[in-house]
Amino acid sequence: MSGELAERLKEWYEKSLNKALNLVTVPYMGIGPVRELCESVLESDGRLLYITGDEKDSQLLTDTLFDGILPEGLEQNLTICGYQDALSASGEYDLAIYDDVNSFPFRRKGEVQNLIGYIFPRCKRLIAYSFEEILLNVESFEIPMGGTGEYVSEPRIIETRVNIDDEIPVSIYEYLLWFVYEMKNVLVFTGDRIKSRRLTRYLAKVDDSIMSYVTDVNMVGTLGMTELVKDTTRAHIFFADDIDDFIKVPVNFEIIVHGADSPQYNYRELLFLCLRSGYCNDENGEVIFLCQAQTPDIERTKNMTRHFNKVLWEKGYTSES
Repeated sequence: MSGELAERLKEWYEKSLNKALNLVTVPYMGIGPVRELCESVLESDGRLLYITGDEKDSQLLTDTLFDGILPEGLEQNLTICGYQDALSASGEYDLAIYDDVNSFPFRRKGEVQNLIGYIFPRCKRLIAYSFEEILLNVESFEIPMGGTGEYVSEPRIIETRVNIDDEIPVSIYEYLLWFVYEMKNVLVFTGDRIKSRRLTRYLAKVDDSIMSYVTDVNMVGTLGMTELVKDTTRAHIFFADDIDDFIKVPVNFEIIVHGADSPQYNYRELLFLCLRSGYCNDENGEVIFLCQAQTPDIERTKNMTRHFNKVLWEKGYTSES
């Protein structure tokens, strides 16, 4: 991460009158932007509270700072915990960081704000490390995706009058045919198990031949998906009723959210899917939101992806520059 950012964070930590800071970047950015500050706090015998979304974040921090092995005796100065454990974390901290970037955001923004409000009185400095501004009336540093020529997949919005609880519109069927032809890995989110069954039955009636590429995630799990995608000579279409990023499956996905206007999907989750489509390499997949009407969450996701790409372009990070 740039030396300029490290210096800005150091100056904020040592001199700023503002106790808290928003550090805004794209999902899955990693620990790089806060690494030097974390190291500096620990080297000066300061206490660091690092709140993660899941176990993967915890391992990412340990791997980045200590090559996977936590030094002996550091436990008293470094606390790494998830959301629930942070609610019972005790003691005073020189620096607290809430990492909202490196794991799928199952927590809503209001929940994150509530937790930060709970720990705020017990830390000297606090960073909300997120893809959006979490804290109000504080300074914000924005970090572009950074120097790899990558970009964020902007979602393609398809509106239809078809009853999408029971049917797959022709446009989505044609996309599936194209993905099969191109031997792509596809994730289709349906929202619930009953709808998954209805849609796969409908697809079988329309074109039974395509069913040889279809797999129910509930039947195989993440390990089964990982084994299936090793066969790169054919397409794989995974139907999932629960939204997740399936980050342990080491491929990019073409992603279809069938019924993206459902209240169960919010912009935080939809945004992460846009980044997930290009997580493993620079060959980004398509992200398609099928809906009967665009919702504020869909609009916000679209605007956020465009903003990230605009920042990349203006900073000269894109490969076209």
